[in-house]
Amino acid sequence: MPTSSIIADQFRRSLSSKLLALTILFVFLAEIVVLIPSVSTQRLNWLNARLEAAYLVGLALDAPGGEMIESETAEQLFATANILGVTLDRDGARMLIMTPKLTEDQARVMRFVNLNYAMPQQHVADAWATMLSSGDHSIRVVGKPKYAEGGDVDMFVSQAALRRDLLEFAANVLGLSLVISTLTAGLVFWSLNRMIVRPVGRLTRNMKAFERNPEDSGNVLSPSRRIDEIGVAERSLAALEHRTQSLLGERRRLAALGAGISKISHDLRNILASAQLMSDRLAKSEDPRVRKLSPRLISSLDRAIALSRDTLSYARMEPAALKIDTVRLKSLVADVFDDTASSSVEFVNNIDESLQLAGDATQLYRALFNIVRNAAEALAPTDAGAGADVNLKRNAMVVVSARRDQGRIIVEIVDNGPGIPDEARRHLFEPFKGSFKPGGSGLGVAIAHEIAKAHGGDLRLARSDLSGTAFELSLPEQRPRKDQ
Repeated sequence: MPTSSIIADQFRRSLSSKLLALTILFVFLAEIVVLIPSVSTQRLNWLNARLEAAYLVGLALDAPGGEMIESETAEQLFATANILGVTLDRDGARMLIMTPKLTEDQARVMRFVNLNYAMPQQHVADAWATMLSSGDHSIRVVGKPKYAEGGDVDMFVSQAALRRDLLEFAANVLGLSLVISTLTAGLVFWSLNRMIVRPVGRLTRNMKAFERNPEDSGNVLSPSRRIDEIGVAERSLAALEHRTQSLLGERRRLAALGAGISKISHDLRNILASAQLMSDRLAKSEDPRVRKLSPRLISSLDRAIALSRDTLSYARMEPAALKIDTVRLKSLVADVFDDTASSSVEFVNNIDESLQLAGDATQLYRALFNIVRNAAEALAPTDAGAGADVNLKRNAMVVVSARRDQGRIIVEIVDNGPGIPDEARRHLFEPFKGSFKPGGSGLGVAIAHEIAKAHGGDLRLARSDLSGTAFELSLPEQRPRKDQ
């Protein structure tokens, strides 16, 4: 790339260069706005100066004691002032001081200006019309000199001479404006560059460095003591970077811990499976004491296996890797009911056959299965020892229904169990904290909540009291596009 192109690209991208250019431009535009009435003022000053000169020369020629200057001298003075002809009005009498000497062009095209009437807008328009005109026409000017006792001066002046004066004045004003705008822009740029651009550049460089290596403590911003908005931004960014580093460190430790737990849990599941096989044999023992203890042993092993399974399931969740497809909700819930079959609980599927959504069928199955299984376990007998059927809730039921609501599908899972205790409700969606069953992991609802979030939805506890518990799983009917 050529050097000029590189410089132009850097200028275009640089905030400092844009600030400098805009400052020069705006100050220069302000000076141009000032120039518009200034040209009109200069025109009036030029014409009034000619009026005064014509009046004084006229007095000198018409003095009571005789002419104070010679006619040739007066004509030279008039010529120097670009005055083509003068008539004085004194005491109601008009006196021709100098016969108008007009060229053919000046005699054919004449403009008339009466300075006795204040018309600012008209004066501005006439001034710019004169400055943009061409040729040498004559201008007839009528006005009263500043120090005259009475009467007017009626004179002819050269438009070309007036135009030259106005153009020279405009050029001087524009040149001065350019110098002023450049100096002002330089001062404004220097001030804003120190107060705004440099601190913003420092913030930008820090964010880029932190983005490249967020775990390096040297990339954390050291905020200044400023109390303005930039100071607030620096302190907020520094706090955010400290928090991000803390979270990254915690994530790294949790990742290492999770990898270790996954390995331990895998081996533990194999050990528990072997222990479960041995417990089945113990259940067939003829020893009544062994047979009495074996159901509790089996129950404990089942809980340990469930805990290991849920821990692995939560650790392996990858919400970004969803396999989106069309999911028919009624069939999905039917599969969940089949796998959660319980002789003590009635399952009711009230979902319409036509209801479907875009989602990962496997993940949604896991979410619904965890919630339905929790509901079924809450409705199951409180003591299953020795096959006893005590404290069984009559008409135990889990009902799943769904409805459309503004582009979303709300799946409601309702049971008529005893409800969720207050302590469990406070940590319901936190892993390992939301369980209220003995031996429970607290991962079932947490996993369902994560799956709902991964689908762009949500899971909430709609109701929980002595009449039962209701969860609402909200899911988008159509998968949102990535650019939305």
